[in-house]
Parts: sequence; C-alpha cells; structure tokens
Amino acid sequence: MKILFAADTMPYSEYALQELINLAENTFAGITIVGVSRGGLSGEVQSGIYDSVKLDNPLIDALDRYRDRFLSHWKQGECPYEAINCRYEWLVFRPNMWEQVKVCRGSIKDLNVRVRFGNVVREIVAEARESRSDLIILGCTGGTQCLWEDTPHVPEKVVNDAECSVFLVKEAHPINRIYACLDETNITQESLEMINQMATIHGASIELIGLTKGMGIKADVYPWLEKVFEYLESKGLDVSLNYREISDFEPFLREKVREGLLALWMGKRSLLDRFFSKSSIGRFIKTCRTSVLVLR
Repeated sequence: MKILFAADTMPYSEYALQELINLAENTFAGITIVGVSRGGLSGEVQSGIYDSVKLDNPLIDALDRYRDRFLSHWKQGECPYEAINCRYEWLVFRPNMWEQVKVCRGSIKDLNVRVRFGNVVREIVAEARESRSDLIILGCTGGTQCLWEDTPHVPEKVVNDAECSVFLVKEAHPINRIYACLDETNITQESLEMINQMATIHGASIELIGLTKGMGIKADVYPWLEKVFEYLESKGLDVSLNYREISDFEPFLREKVREGLLALWMGKRSLLDRFFSKSSIGRFIKTCRTSVLVLR
C-alpha cells in the first residue's frame, strides 16, 4: 500500500498527520509527504543541496516538522521508515574538488518528502498518480466546511479529480463510528480492508448502509452485503446492517451523521455516482460534519 499525505501549514494538517501515523503503524505503507507552493522559492535557489534553514520557507519548515513528528512516533531502533545504514561517501562538486558527506540508506519502508510548485490541486493529483498512491490523506476545516486556508476548495477538488481513494480528515474530530455506504458487489477488497483498518485503529463501530432506489436493490447485492457484514464481524468488530433510500441520503447526512467517519463507495456503477454529479460530492462533504473517506 502507498499513502500520499498532502499538507499545508495549518493546524488541520497537524491533526491529519496523526491519521497518517495511525495507518502507517498498522499497514507499514510506503509514505510520501507533499506540500505544494503556488509560487516559487527565492530566485537565488538553483540546482543543488540546501539546508531547510537557508530556504527559509514556511511550507518547507512545516514539511520538516511533519517528517520529524512522523518518525518520532516510534521508539528508537523500531521505526521501519528510519534510515539505518549510514556511511561516508564522496560528492563530486567539480573535477578539482570533492567533499565527503554522510549518506544514510536502508529503511525497511519508503518515506519521501517533496515540495511541488504550481496549481495545488493539479500537483497533488499528479503526485498521487506518479507515486502510484492508493490513498490520499489531507486535513481540512471542521463542521460543515472542509476547506483549506489559502486555497479553500482544495479538498473538494482533490476528491473530484483523484483516481485513488481520498481520506478527508476534519479538524479535531474523533472517529468512534463509521457509516459505510455501499450498494454494489464490485467494491474492492482493498476498500473493505480500509474500513476494517479504520475501525480497528479507532475502536469504532461500523454501520453498513445498503443504498436502495425505490426501496429496491439488486438481487445479488443482498447476499453480498450479508457477506460483508459477516466478514467484518469475523474481525471482532461491532457491525450493524441497515438499508436507506438514496433520496433520503442527504437528510441522513445532515441529521444523523454528526460524529465519526462517513465512508462512501464512488465506483462507476454505484448509485451515488449515477444519481449525483461530481459537484454533489462537495455538497456531501460539507453537509456531513464528520471526516469523509471516499473509496475507489
């Protein structure tokens, strides 16, 4: 599994980082931390190696802080992301000058930290595609918002444009119940495992919600939902199964889903994808007061 953590300098990114740590500890996923700057750094910066202090940029400082906090979660010698094989190598600056530098390699799992420049949404989606990420994690403001400070609609647009699953972590909102809305039998095993992981990490109960149209559901979906229920229950999780009409979906989000995590399957054949436009997903995110996990 590969996870992309897209971050800016605001407190909600600090909170989302904890969810990244939780998932990394349970999955040992490959991790990329990325920040996107809409403007370039100092014109004095050229190709080469630079200390973060010399770059003097709030986003660079934040990325350093997130990396350090991520690595410090593990006890010394136990972090699978910490480089452990260090040795001195020669760096050739020019033919008449070489310098010896300390190079560390050998971590069990990859941890990459990157900064990109340009349109924030486009660069996050491109990084996810290029790094072949299975999941994007990013924080956002809480309540009926889910915005970024400098570029407000980043979370909504990333959900719309990303090809992989996206976990929107609303600021300082605990996850004690997961509302998993499913309506098709072609949901991937990886998506179910993500729900399992989230429930296990947070000790959360799961409410499986079978979405129906005209109080009907495909004949093969009933036994499939029962199998999903039995699978999650076999993992020792607290699971319930209910059905809900698609026309009541938004009132349900507004009135019932007030804490925990909303998990939406947005496959090409899902009722949500067929009956709502891309712009509707942003409306769901804002209507729901909880964090949102969009599964693909």
